[in-house]
Amino acid sequence: MTKHLAKRTLTFKIAIGLFAVGLGFLGFGAWQFFFADNVEGAAKTHVAVQYSPKRFVDPSKATHLGDIFARMVVPRFGNDWVRLIGEGTKWHPVLNDIGVGHYNNTARPGQLGNFATAAHRGGFGGSFKNIHHLVKGDKIYVETNEGWYTYDYLQTKIVKPTDTDVISAVPKELIGSHKGGSYMTLTSCDPIFVNTNRIIAWFELEGFTPADRPAPDAVSWLIKQNK
Repeated sequence: MTKHLAKRTLTFKIAIGLFAVGLGFLGFGAWQFFFADNVEGAAKTHVAVQYSPKRFVDPSKATHLGDIFARMVVPRFGNDWVRLIGEGTKWHPVLNDIGVGHYNNTARPGQLGNFATAAHRGGFGGSFKNIHHLVKGDKIYVETNEGWYTYDYLQTKIVKPTDTDVISAVPKELIGSHKGGSYMTLTSCDPIFVNTNRIIAWFELEGFTPADRPAPDAVSWLIKQNK
């Protein structure tokens, strides 16, 4: 009887221990998702808001890892959401520190082909955390030293990490894609905090506003804060 009771007690203690560990992981995940990412995201927003376009590297000359050549505004991600874009997609110093990275050997903003970008969904500010909320009618505004490029949302799809053709000049997974188009692609991990799949959102170039002209109304708040 005593041995049986002792065994049950040990089993109970192990169960309690596993439960505590589970709660610990859950608590850490919640802290990371709701607090840490918000704090770090706000910091990245602040840096991007204060960053002068005069400091942008010319896109055609942004060949070194971490060269900052643009910033992007996505109203769907928040009323004050803005991120800098750096060359390359390595975690450090691009995705972790700058926020959004540009895939080497893909098009530059405004060019024919596919201007492909990547960012974290969870951790380090979760720049693309809300990528799954993009819908028809959403826009992305990309500023370089030349002016503002406006991209219009087309489609979202979940793919395998091996499906690298999603960032091709003519994305094979994008319905209606064609040679001679000017696309922009957002890529991130799916599900959030896991890299089992990739979530892809495609946009198409809608227009361009030169730097010496008034910026699009959707980014007027940024222009005011940048002065």
